[in-house]
Amino acid sequence: MYQLMSKISSLLLLSFFALMSFQVSANDEVSQNDPQKMIEGLSNRIISELNTNRERYENSAAEIKVFATEYVLPFIDTPKMARYVLGKHWRSASQTQQEAFVEAFTNTLIRSYSQSLLKLNVESVAVDPAREEKPGRVTVESTVAQSDGNKSQVIYRLYLNKKTQKWMLYDVTVEGISMLLSYRKAYDSDIAKKGLDAVISEMNEKNADFNGQA
Repeated sequence: MYQLMSKISSLLLLSFFALMSFQVSANDEVSQNDPQKMIEGLSNRIISELNTNRERYENSAAEIKVFATEYVLPFIDTPKMARYVLGKHWRSASQTQQEAFVEAFTNTLIRSYSQSLLKLNVESVAVDPAREEKPGRVTVESTVAQSDGNKSQVIYRLYLNKKTQKWMLYDVTVEGISMLLSYRKAYDSDIAKKGLDAVISEMNEKNADFNGQA
C-alpha cells in the first residue's frame, strides 16, 4: 500500500499544481464559473509561485498546510471524494465513522500535498478546452512539462455544484491513473483487513505526526 500511496502523492502534487497559485495575487479573483478558465487561470501562475516561495515552503511544512487549507481546498469537494473512496464501506459506516473518515481523508490530502510539493519542478502547463461528459460534468485536459523535459498528461474532472453554481474539482487522472481509484483500491484493501475504525486511526496517527513536524 505504501508504494501506491507514494504514487498517489505524486498525483496529488500534479493535481494541486494547477490550484496552488491562487495566492499569487490577492486582487485577482479565480472564477469558478468556467472550468477551463478556472484551471487555466490558476495554472499560468505556477512557475512564479514556486520560484518566489520555494525556500519558504522547503523550510516550513506549516506554511504549505496553511496555504493548502486556505487556497486549495475551496476548489475541491473533499467530502464527495471521501464518499467515493469509501465506496461500499460508506453505506455500511455509521454517521460518526463517515464524518471521521471525511476529516481524516481531507487531512491526508493536505499532508500528501505538503510532503510532495517540492519534488517536481514544473516549467509550463498547457490547458485544453473543457469537454462536457454530461450536463454538469466536464473534463479539462492539460500537459504538464517539467524542467527535466518530461511531460505528463493531467486530466481534471469537475462538476457544477447546483447550489453554489460553482465548478468543483473531484478527481485527477495522471497518465491514465485516477487519483480517486488509486485511493479507493488502497483503502478498500486495508478496510477489508483491519476494519474502518482501524484505518481511520492509522490515518489520524500519520496526520498527527505530520502536524507535529509543522
